Amino acid sequence: MCISTFGESFVLLDKDGDVLFLPMLYTDPRGEEEAEEILQKFGAEELYARVGVLPQSMFSLSKLLWIKKHAPEVFERADKILLICDYLGYLLTGERAVDYGLAARTGAFHIAERAFDQKVLSAFGVDVSLFSVPRPTGSIVGKVKKALLRELGITDDVTLVLGSHDQICSALGAGAVKAGDAVDGLGTVECMTAVFDAVSADVRMGKQGYPVVPYAVDGLYCTYMFNYSSGLLVNWFKNALLHGYKGEEESFFAYIEKGMREGPTDILTLPYFAGAATPYQNINAKGAMLNLTVSASDSDVYKSILEGTAMEMRLNAETVKRYGIRIQSAVATGGGANSEKWLRLKADIQNIPFRTLRSSEGGLCGCAMLQAAAAGAAKDLAEAAKIFVQYAGEYLPDKAAHAAYGEQYRRYKKIYRTVKEFY
Repeated sequence: MCISTFGESFVLLDKDGDVLFLPMLYTDPRGEEEAEEILQKFGAEELYARVGVLPQSMFSLSKLLWIKKHAPEVFERADKILLICDYLGYLLTGERAVDYGLAARTGAFHIAERAFDQKVLSAFGVDVSLFSVPRPTGSIVGKVKKALLRELGITDDVTLVLGSHDQICSALGAGAVKAGDAVDGLGTVECMTAVFDAVSADVRMGKQGYPVVPYAVDGLYCTYMFNYSSGLLVNWFKNALLHGYKGEEESFFAYIEKGMREGPTDILTLPYFAGAATPYQNINAKGAMLNLTVSASDSDVYKSILEGTAMEMRLNAETVKRYGIRIQSAVATGGGANSEKWLRLKADIQNIPFRTLRSSEGGLCGCAMLQAAAAGAAKDLAEAAKIFVQYAGEYLPDKAAHAAYGEQYRRYKKIYRTVKEFY
């Protein structure tokens, strides 16, 4: 058995194992003031070098300090702090273990020492023993309790293998097992997980929103690149502007993609319709569409949205390259991976090959790989990837198309700073 969960959120338990405080999602703004206090205490350079992120309200430590300040009677009774993955594991086995990747989402995990950071935690009166024991992803946690198995009608023993953050398990399930691999999750929000092997000491990387996270493969790390308006922007155009119009075609996408012309649209879409994520980290940023004329069709505008999202990820890839992270190929997952035209555009604009998976359940595949390696059915995760990861299609960059988008991308990079004064 293996568990993959979202990160950051946690529960506090008392000595009897009862929940003292319900989890706060990463989107909960509580912890903003505490994040600033952490930053002032240590400074950006030291914090980023130690824990691989700069303080934000989303991280567990900021929210824990909020509880300590606003609900001190709850904090005083706390006997255990467990993220959702290790909480479920604790309920199943009675053992407390958290993998390095999830531990790094607390903002209190020393990424080099692979341990919760005693210096950071003690500075704010938090006992390091409250946290679960950090262990490598894929470690054997223990046997699931017999009483639970009887309740579920399971007669065989069940062993829990230590899972990880959902982004890490999904990346594993897409076959990302070496430096240079990347997985591009094309959902409502686009998240590209990039794998690398050398950690930069440049704090600018942290200030631009890129974390350093220990990866499931020993010796590797990953970082996350975000665009808040990916599928969100496509759906806005489809539903709010065109009201789902599909002409005589069977679907909106069949209609809109049928009218897409070859080559760059020359319409520049800045996809910050829900704020800017990495590398600008400006939640107040706004979207923009430039170079519109009366000759532009609905398909032209739609294609410009796809172009804009691809250029945004190209911008991210170029930015992290300054810190030694080089993306050589990507696997597309999520709803956007079903659009052949979008993937061809991304390959051409970003100038890397894109592949798709036969199964959309990358996280489950990643968990299966961890279990196979733990059980000895595969000698390591690279071998497990050869067994479990199956690709459906591949989209190679076209040199001529990439060159044709060169000038459009050069102009795209200027838009944010040009229009910023208007909001």
